[in-house]
Formats: sequence, structure tokens, C-alpha cells
Amino acid sequence: MEHDERKTRLIRSTAAVAGPTLVSRVLGYVRDLLQAYYLGTGTSADAFIIAYTIPNLFRRLTGEGAMTPAFVPTFTELKGGPDRQRLWRFGNVFFWDLALVMAVTTAVGIFFAPNLVKVIAYGFGDVAGKWGLTIFMTRVMFPYLFFISLAALASGILNSFGRFFIPASTPILFNIVIIAAVTGWARDAREPALVFAAAVVIGGVLQLALQIPFLWKEGMRFTFGLSFRDSTVRRVGRLMVPGIFGSSVYLINFALSRMIASGLEEGSASALYYASRIEELTLGLFSIALAAALLPAFSEHVAARDIGELKKTLGFSLKLTAVVSFPAAAGLMAINAPIMRTLFERGQFGRGSTAVSASCLLFFALGLPFVSGVKVVAPAFFSLKDTRTPVAIGIVVVLVNIAGSLLLMGPLRVSGLALALSLSQGLNFVLLLVWLGRKIGPIETARWAVPALKAAAAAALMGAALRLAWPLLHVDGAAFVVRAAALAGAILAGIIIYILLLRLVSPADLKSVVGHLRRAASKESS
Repeated sequence: MEHDERKTRLIRSTAAVAGPTLVSRVLGYVRDLLQAYYLGTGTSADAFIIAYTIPNLFRRLTGEGAMTPAFVPTFTELKGGPDRQRLWRFGNVFFWDLALVMAVTTAVGIFFAPNLVKVIAYGFGDVAGKWGLTIFMTRVMFPYLFFISLAALASGILNSFGRFFIPASTPILFNIVIIAAVTGWARDAREPALVFAAAVVIGGVLQLALQIPFLWKEGMRFTFGLSFRDSTVRRVGRLMVPGIFGSSVYLINFALSRMIASGLEEGSASALYYASRIEELTLGLFSIALAAALLPAFSEHVAARDIGELKKTLGFSLKLTAVVSFPAAAGLMAINAPIMRTLFERGQFGRGSTAVSASCLLFFALGLPFVSGVKVVAPAFFSLKDTRTPVAIGIVVVLVNIAGSLLLMGPLRVSGLALALSLSQGLNFVLLLVWLGRKIGPIETARWAVPALKAAAAAALMGAALRLAWPLLHVDGAAFVVRAAALAGAILAGIIIYILLLRLVSPADLKSVVGHLRRAASKESS
């Protein structure tokens, strides 16, 4: 009964993240729509995307990638103790230590921006003006790293107290700022990409500012003090160093894919970006939300020395992830081109842009269940304060991705990079799962793998039905409203077909998931 209560609480926490994340992703689509309209997949788009990638990659490596997985388990452990003064002394010191480190990193990044661009976008030097524009926008956007890293720390603290809604809502502000800025100034700007770049920094400031009052309410007073010698700070630092690589394998691989794409046809880096945005939209609706809720949950199990409960939570989460991610992947594969055409094809984003982006989306969709699975398994290592194992596995995965990219880019061009990324994530998931089993003991694979296979079978049949039915609608050349209505109808039909098929092949698992969802909803409303 207690385990069922924990499942329900996990779903409620996931829902608290998923709700604002859904709003954020919708606004993110509007942001990307404006970006596609004003920048398309040409020189300015490639320059902005690579320039944004550099500080954003650093942010994800040092923020959500390394800092949050290292900080949250340690903070959660202290929170369970009797000494609240020690808890907030650590929280304050770590905040100011991180602020100093990020300020120095930002200054260094601005100074060495030309070198970073030459490494990450080595192919841009062949296009006149492209390199200079990318370097300038990289310098404009690097301060975003400072604010968003502190915002990630604030989110980790609030999540440790069971507050998920506010941290998950901060990207909404980020997207609103960019949409407002672009709507107001991009049309008359000589270089619209610069409007996007400036808005990114302002959005980062607001993401931090929104959370400060809630941190104050919990007890944090932001008393200035630096102490890199504090034992708890040093412990988190030791966990962060390997975590910078181990927890961000997918991000590193994606950055490498963009770097390779910069040497292919113009617009290749942009095509990868737009396809990845659709994948992230799908991930954000559930997998990213679940991962945010899992790290504090796993950390509580470890702090209580209850590995058995950790295994149960892990197995339930993997089953839940499979039930959601397989139909999402099948849907993206079935109607990848209609999705890209409906969402982005207008302005500078033409038929050619749609074709190459849709091809990338097809191959990204193949890896969606594995990316989702990694987001469930990786937090288990971090809760155990093991950031070294993901590093060892990550090195292998990165090497496989590079080799696969070089092999597949010849016949498939930029689409081959997307396929290599998906295949490497499949390897990442399998290796993490195997090593976690060796670390904590058998995970009872059959309890989640069998439902996952049934979900995959139902999703495959649903995807085949959508693929066959879409051409019969004859809406590809119709007005946007007609295409959007047809796409929404196809998605709804796919969900209904999948649920009916899942009810046929796996009724017990469907009943279990629905039951937990109902209990979570009833407790939320009570």
C-alpha cells in the first residue's frame, strides 16, 4: 500500500512538471515558428543555432548535466537531518561559489568565442560573413550561461522540497520574452538573428528571478559567502567533475552532430535543430518531467538506505516510460513529414527545409524510447552518488556516435547523423541498465520489459495505420488551418487506436497505469 502511495506521489510530481512543461513547449513551438519564418535554414539560422548551442551546451553540462545530479542527492541528505542551519549554510555557500565560477566561465567564454566557434562550427569559414556573425552572437549570448546555471541550482533546491511547478514554469517566461522581442523588433531589424540572441539573455535573467522569492520562502537568505574548502561543497565538486561528461552524453553527442553538420550542405545544422525541437517537445511532455521528479525520489530512497524501494520505483518508471514513449515514437515516424510541413513550412522555411528536417525527425524518433529510458536510469546512479560509471559508459557511447556519424553521413547526409545519435542512445540505455543491475542487484527486468514489448507492438500497429491513412486525407497542399486540423485529428486517432490495442494486448498494465493516474488526479483535486 505504501509503495502504491509512492507511485501515486511520483505521478503527481511528474504531472506538476508536465503541465507547465507542456505550456512551455507550445510557446517554444511558437518561438521556433518565428525563428523558422525569419531565419529559415539559411546562413543566419545556422549562425544563431550554433551560437546558441555553445553557451547552452555549457549550461546543460555545468547546470542540469553535472551540478543538479551532484547537488540534489547531497542537499536531500542534509535536509533529512536535524540541523537546518547547516542545510542553508551549505545552500548559500554553494550558490555564491557557483556564481563566481559561472562568472569566470562566462568571461572566458566571451574572450575565447572565436576559438569555440572554430571548433564547433569548423565548416562555417567557407561562407562569407557566417563565421563573424556566429562569433558575435556567441559573445552576446554567453551571459545566459551565468543566469541559467544559477536558475538550475534554484530548481534543484525547490525540487528537493517537493516544489516542481514553479521551476518547471520558468521556461515559459523564457519563451514569452523571445516571442515578444521578435514580434516587436525582428521585422524591422537588419539582422533578425540578433533580436533572438538578445532575448535569450533577458529570458535567462527572468528564469532565475522567478524562483528567488520561493527560495526565500523555504528559508534561503542568500547571505554572501565563498568557501571552496567547505567539505560538503568539495564533495559535490568531486561528484560534478565526472558528472559533466557522464550525465550529458546525449547533449555532447548532439553537439558533435551539429559540429559535423556544419561541414555538410548549408542548412544541415538548422535541419537537425528543428527536428530535435519536435523530439524535445515529445520528451518534455513526459520523460523530462518524470526525470525531474525521479532524482529527489531516488535520493530519498538512498538516504533511507532502502534499495528495494529504489528498484521498485525504477521498474515502475521504466514501464510507465515505455507505455508513453513507444506510441510517441511511432507517431513521429508515421507522419514526420506532415508534422514538419504543418508546424514550420512558411516564410524562409520551404519545401526543401521540410524534406531534410522530416528525414532527421524520422531517425530521431527511432531513439526516442531509449533517450526516455536513459532519463529514468541515469538519476539512479546520481542518487547513489556514482557519477563515474556514466562517464565510462559515456566515453564508449560518444565514440560509437562519432564512428556511426562518419559512416552514415556519406549515404544519408545529415539524416545519417540523426540515425547515429539514436543508435548510440540505444547503446547508452542498455549499458547503463546492465551496470546499474551489477551495482544494486537484479532489477526484475521481466516486470517492465514484457509490458514494454507489448506497448511497442501496439505502437507499431498504430503507426502503420497512421502511415497508411494520412495520404487518403489529401491535405498536404491545403490551407494551414485544414492541415493543422487534420494533424490534430490524426494524433487523436492514433492515441485512441493505441489505447484500444494496448487494452487488447496488455489490459492489466493499462489498468494499473490508469488507476495510478486517477488516484493522482483525485488527490490533486482534494
